[in-house]
Amino acid sequence: MRIEPVDLKDKARFRELAEAYWRELMPKSVVLQDAEWREAYFREEFAWDGGDRHPYWALVDGRPVGFVSFEVSEGQKHAFIDNFCVVPEERRKGYGRDLVAWLFSHLDSLGVERIDLNVRRDNPTALAFWQAQGFGIAGYRLRQYRDPESGTAFEGALSSDF
Repeated sequence: MRIEPVDLKDKARFRELAEAYWRELMPKSVVLQDAEWREAYFREEFAWDGGDRHPYWALVDGRPVGFVSFEVSEGQKHAFIDNFCVVPEERRKGYGRDLVAWLFSHLDSLGVERIDLNVRRDNPTALAFWQAQGFGIAGYRLRQYRDPESGTAFEGALSSDF
């Protein structure tokens, strides 16, 4: 497996991979229902300007088997994994573990001392995976999406409802 930054010339190919990940992760989200929202979300999640959130993908025989994007705080002591995906047909082959090992090595070289990420409550497989990589539950973050005009919560108010 080879891990490398996604080149700008491969942005469209990468986007297909990212959107497949979103369809699995949040199939009812407005991001998938509306092209403008999808475009804005893609721009928000991934960057090609040399800063944080630049995606790296894992390639086996030239085909992508997964990807990761992350942010490193100023001072290089803290990182947040924004996106991590191993494509469904490539899971349970060690690619996720190898991608995490690469990420740990890369972040160690930057002096990162703490790494955070979010796992959805309805994804026990992901939770078990991250715990096997040495992560522990640090807290729970609750969220509600609201319509301020009506004062009511949206359908699918929790991220796990998407």
